[in-house]
Amino acid sequence: MSKFSSLFIVLFPILHLSAYAQKLTVDDFLAAPDMLTAKVSPNGKFVASTWNFEDQRSVVIFDIENAKVVSRFGDNVIRPYDVTWANDNRILVKLLVPYNTKKVRRESESKDDFDIDDYFMFGRIISADLNGEGAIALMNDEGSVKRNVNLARITHFLPDDPEHILMSAYRRERLTLFKVNVSSGESEKIVSGGRFTVAYVNDKAGNLFFKYDYKPVAKTIEIFKYNGQEEWSSVDVIYFDEDDEDKNKVEFKDLVGIKDGQLVYRKLNENSGFHELILLKDDKKEVFVSLPKTDIVSVIRQGMDNEVIGYTTLTDIYRSYYFDESRQAVYEKASAYFKGENFSFSSVSTNQTHAIVKSWGANNPVTYFTYDLVNDEIKKFNYAYSALPSEKLASGFKAQYLARDKMLINAYIYAPPSFDGSKALPLVVMPHGGPQSRNSLNYNDFTQFIATRGYIVIKPNFRGSTGYGKAFEESGYKEWGGKMQEDLEDAVAFLIKEGLVDASKVCIVGASYGGYAALMGAVKTPDMFQCVVSINGVTHLPEQVEFDLNKFESEELHNFIKESIGDPDVDADMLKARSPALLAKNIKVPVLLIHGDKDDVVPYEQAEMMEKAMKKHNKTVEFITLEDTGHSIFYYDDDIRTVYDAVERFLAESLVTKKEQAN
Repeated sequence: MSKFSSLFIVLFPILHLSAYAQKLTVDDFLAAPDMLTAKVSPNGKFVASTWNFEDQRSVVIFDIENAKVVSRFGDNVIRPYDVTWANDNRILVKLLVPYNTKKVRRESESKDDFDIDDYFMFGRIISADLNGEGAIALMNDEGSVKRNVNLARITHFLPDDPEHILMSAYRRERLTLFKVNVSSGESEKIVSGGRFTVAYVNDKAGNLFFKYDYKPVAKTIEIFKYNGQEEWSSVDVIYFDEDDEDKNKVEFKDLVGIKDGQLVYRKLNENSGFHELILLKDDKKEVFVSLPKTDIVSVIRQGMDNEVIGYTTLTDIYRSYYFDESRQAVYEKASAYFKGENFSFSSVSTNQTHAIVKSWGANNPVTYFTYDLVNDEIKKFNYAYSALPSEKLASGFKAQYLARDKMLINAYIYAPPSFDGSKALPLVVMPHGGPQSRNSLNYNDFTQFIATRGYIVIKPNFRGSTGYGKAFEESGYKEWGGKMQEDLEDAVAFLIKEGLVDASKVCIVGASYGGYAALMGAVKTPDMFQCVVSINGVTHLPEQVEFDLNKFESEELHNFIKESIGDPDVDADMLKARSPALLAKNIKVPVLLIHGDKDDVVPYEQAEMMEKAMKKHNKTVEFITLEDTGHSIFYYDDDIRTVYDAVERFLAESLVTKKEQAN
C-alpha cells in the first residue's frame, strides 16, 4: 500500500462528513475575519481582542475567570487593528486613522455608498484604560513624526518600567528609536538609524544593543552592534526574501533577538541549505542551534521584553522548541490538542497562568484558544472566519511519490468537501512560485477556492524547493522546464495511478514561477493538461534573466541567477528551448494569462509576448490585465474577485461537462 493510500483511509471519514456542504462563494473568501487578534493581560485575568462587527471595528476586553465581556468600544471610521497590554490596567490599541478624520466622519454619515477602505489610512497607537476611556495618543509631542504613515511600531515593552515603552518611527527619513510614556504619550528620542535601518534590537532591560538595515535591491539584512554615541560596527549579513508568498512567512522581527545579553539571529548554512541560529558571544560568532535535516524558520521572542526563548521549525507543519525545559513541557502538553495542525503561543501572561494559543491548518484559517496553564485546560475562544466554516473547506494532507528517477517528492493534497472517494475527480496541479520556496500543510485562500469548486488540488514540493536541504534545492538548478517540470508530470501520473483523478480532466494553475511551469506543462506535455492558467508567469527565459541581472547589483545574486536559472552567455540555447513564448506552436489547450501591469518582478511584457506568440500560431488564449497591480495580485479585493471569477469560469469550461454543470 502506498503512503498516500494509507493516509486516504485515515482521512476518508473526515472527508465524507462534509460531502453535502454548500459551496462557498467568492464573497465568503473576501469576507473580513470576525476577530483579528487576541492578547492576554500580564496578570492573566483578561483577554484584549479586536473584532469586526458589521461596519464597525471594536476592541473587546474579556474576563477569563468569569467568562464575560468587560467592555466593548469601537468606531466605523477610526479602525483598531491590534491591541496589546502596556500593563495590567492599560491597553495599547493600534489604529488605522484616515487623513482629515472629521471630513471622513461627515461623509460616513451622508454618503450611501460610504466605504472606509476607499480612504488612505495612517497607523497610530493610543493607550487607554480597560473601558477605552482616558485615551492618549502616543508620541503626541513629536512634531517631526506626525506625518508618518505608521506611528504604531512597538520595539520593547520595558516590563521593569510599566509607565514606558520603546517605539520606532521615521524622523527626517531615518528610523528613530523613542522612549514613550504610556500615560501622557510624551516621547524622548534615543537614537537615529541610517538610510536603510528597519529595526532596533534591545536587551531584556531595554538597553539598545543592535540595529539591522535592509537593502531591498540586494535583499540583504546587515546587523550592526551599537557602540554608543550613535556609532555602529557591522556584525554580519543575512538574506531575507520578502517575496515568499506563504501566509505565515517569516517577518523581520522573527530573525533577530537577544538571549542572556547576547545576539541571536537566524542565518542560512550554505553547506547544508538549512537555516540555523547564530550566537554572537564576545564579538565572536558561533553556531547556537543547528538541526541536521530541519529548517529553522524563526526565533521565538518573549512578548514583553523580546528575549529569545526558543525557535520554530517547519517540516510539514510549524513546531516550536523552547530552551527552558518547563516551557517546552507546557508546549508539548498543548501539542496534544493540535495534532497535524500548526499552533503557537501568541501571548503568555507575565505570571505564567494563562496564554492565548493560535492554531491554523489546511482547512483552518485561524482559531484562537485560551489556555489555563495552571490547570492544563484549553478552551476555544474564537474561530476567526465564520464565513469560511471548516466543514465547507477542503481537507488537506501530505502525500509522497517517487519521481521517474526515484527522487522522493513531498506534496500536499486538498480534497474538496464533496469528495467521498466514490469516483475520480478533476485535478488541478498548483506549482508554487520562487522556485526557491516551498509548500506546507497550510491554509491558502486560492487553493481552497479552487478545491471547493470540486477539484482535487495537488501542490508538490518539486526539486529545487527549499526546506529539504542544499542538495535537493540544487537538484533543481538549471532545471526550469526540465526535471522540475517532470516532477509535476509525475505528480499527475501518481494520482491517476491511485485512481483518484480523471486523466482526461487535468489543469495546471500557477503564479510567478508556478505560472511559468503551467505554461511549460502545455508545451512539454500537450496531451496531459486540458487547460493552463498562468498568473504573472515567466514566458521568455532569456528576457527574464537579463531583466534580473540588470535589476540587481549584487554579484552574489548575479551568480545565483546564472547558476539556478542559466547564464545567458553560456546557456542561451537551453534558455530559449525552455521558453513557452518561443514554443507556443506546441500548445493544444486553452491558456488563461493574468498579469499585473505594474509587476516589477516578472515584467508585464512577459505576458504580452506569450499572448502574441499564441495568437501568431492561432492558439486559444485569454489575457486579463490587472491594472495598477504588482507581482502580489492577491492584495486588493477587486483583483482577487477578478482572478477568482475568471479562474472558476475557465476551469469549468475546460474540465466540467455540460451535463455535470447542469447537475
